[in-house]
Amino acid sequence: MTARSLLVVFDVVYALALTGWVGSTLFFSFGVEPVIVKALDPAAAARLLRALYPRYYAWGAVCGAIALPASLGAPVFFPEFRGPWAGLRALAIITGTLILLYGGNSLTPALQAACDAGPAGRERFERLHRRSVRWNSVALGLGLALLVAFAARPMPRTAGIIEPTPAERAEREFREAQRAYQEAVKDSGARTNRRPIAPRPQPRAR
Repeated sequence: MTARSLLVVFDVVYALALTGWVGSTLFFSFGVEPVIVKALDPAAAARLLRALYPRYYAWGAVCGAIALPASLGAPVFFPEFRGPWAGLRALAIITGTLILLYGGNSLTPALQAACDAGPAGRERFERLHRRSVRWNSVALGLGLALLVAFAARPMPRTAGIIEPTPAERAEREFREAQRAYQEAVKDSGARTNRRPIAPRPQPRAR
């Protein structure tokens, strides 16, 4: 496969992962959760949201884990896409994924424990809920920024990295070995020519 064909594969996976990340956040935050809260009584809504929240965070974290290696396709195959922006993109993906992992593995259990505490845990629940909203907003903003940056990325200017065939690789290695041998022979001859000639001993007078 050519570099451009591989880039298409990586870009498709990257776009699908980002879409799953951003789409799940938008759908759950503005579609599913408000409907559940309005349609069900508080106890039933709490039970359903308890079952959905871990899956929501896990889905987003999996999408982030897929997007990270897929984002490396462009800088690997095309040198013009290398630079600080590639590092910033990877950092944004890692940050968003860590936020989602924190939400699913730490924040959600803490929210559930505060909810189970009843009126005594009401203040703590409100504080944790505000924190959850803030972190979800950050993760959503990172995902949207990554999507916009991906859509605004220019087309490759070069043909990308071309992988040589086995015959071409063998020929190149043979030429390099031949060149190294010639240089070694030349250096050996130069050292021989520079070696001083010892004077011949003169016969002693009788």
